[in-house]
Amino acid sequence: MSSTQFWVGMLVPPFIKWANPYLKKFFKLTEFDEETKKRVSIKTYPFYFSFLYGFWIMSLLSTGFIALIWFIISGPAIFPDKSYAIPVFLGLINMIGVWFIFGAILDALFWQLSPENFRDYVRLRQLKLGWGYDISQQIATLFKIGTVYYLLFLPVILYLLLS
Repeated sequence: MSSTQFWVGMLVPPFIKWANPYLKKFFKLTEFDEETKKRVSIKTYPFYFSFLYGFWIMSLLSTGFIALIWFIISGPAIFPDKSYAIPVFLGLINMIGVWFIFGAILDALFWQLSPENFRDYVRLRQLKLGWGYDISQQIATLFKIGTVYYLLFLPVILYLLLS
């Protein structure tokens, strides 16, 4: 295990636990009610639901990496007179933004296509992670965070494009 993996593994889960109540309050997220928590906890789910949920998460993560790789590969062709660092930084900035905005779009799409039994499985996984909030509110929150993220990084993006 590399040092980076160690520190990400050590710092990210406590940060998420610390930020969870603040995000809940700021975005006015509603938790699952007790009936929903009880219902999804006692149900049994097919074994392949864990595979489908893993596919869901992998597809969300891959969107950002695709944006990063696209900028790294096509950056020299798009910016022929600029340093290679510019497309790399643009790729890193857009990787995070794509995780928020395109991730919210994919979440909404997967949520709409999923049958109710799989939706309950997703709710159960969310509860186990300590993120038991209404999924449609989570999707809207991801989109809002992504929009604010791009607005905050717009000056950096413009600087990189115009420098």
